[in-house]
Amino acid sequence: CAVVDGRNGLGAVTSELAMNTAIKLAKEHGVSIVVCHSSNHYGAAGYWAKMALDEGYIAMSFTNTSPFAVPTGARGVRAVRTNPFCFFAPAANGDNFQLDMATTVVPVGKIEVMHRINKPVPSGWGVDRNGENCTDPEEICKMGGLYPLGGGEETAGYKGYGLGVFVEIMSSVLSGAAVGPDVQSWSVTRNGSINYGHCFIVIDPKRYSPGFEERMGDYLGKMRNLHGNVMVAGDPEKKFEKDAEDNGVLLHESVATTMKSLASRFSVAVPPEFKALDAS
Repeated sequence: CAVVDGRNGLGAVTSELAMNTAIKLAKEHGVSIVVCHSSNHYGAAGYWAKMALDEGYIAMSFTNTSPFAVPTGARGVRAVRTNPFCFFAPAANGDNFQLDMATTVVPVGKIEVMHRINKPVPSGWGVDRNGENCTDPEEICKMGGLYPLGGGEETAGYKGYGLGVFVEIMSSVLSGAAVGPDVQSWSVTRNGSINYGHCFIVIDPKRYSPGFEERMGDYLGKMRNLHGNVMVAGDPEKKFEKDAEDNGVLLHESVATTMKSLASRFSVAVPPEFKALDAS
């Protein structure tokens, strides 16, 4: 095990050091847990898990961030973030299982996209300032918050709330970072360093019963071959990645316009497809 002090540096820099340390320790001991404190936003949880996956290891990646979810039973009080639960595992012939999910019904980014394109969000994604179900993305972003995974109490949202707290414990209580309601908002007006916490777990499956990757591949194959259209975690993203490679990345016009405006502001060239957009 190890503890990394991020020293208020970039979350990506802290996380790269931490995951490389976790991989090194797993090579020596079979299992490793490395936690970080005094860090910042570390980006996509799956990026760090894939570092270990690419070397044949089982990997987990967790982080806390600034509160945006309203716990089950609370009324318009943000106390937990979208705290991702990320678990990757290798299988035979280059196959793998890649679970990277928010412990809220949706990540914040989906609410922000709906706000940009001026559309209501589906019922059950978030709450207003009074803790009531809400479909207005602006109200959810500015005054309300997200439901935990599962939604309200009547649909077992307390399970998602529990998972979010689990991630908070592993990332921040264990490391000594800021925790839950004490984490500052992610804004330029915050008072001092934000002190996010991360946790990385790496397991070498070869230290256990032989043939893990073959059994894993067999299991994934059986799930995909169930009657209907069954996929396993990571399959939709792999299909989307292949489509993006073949056909390019699909952007909403409002998002592309914002990107063009930022490019103009910082004197960055834009793709020809952006030329007709009005970014004035």
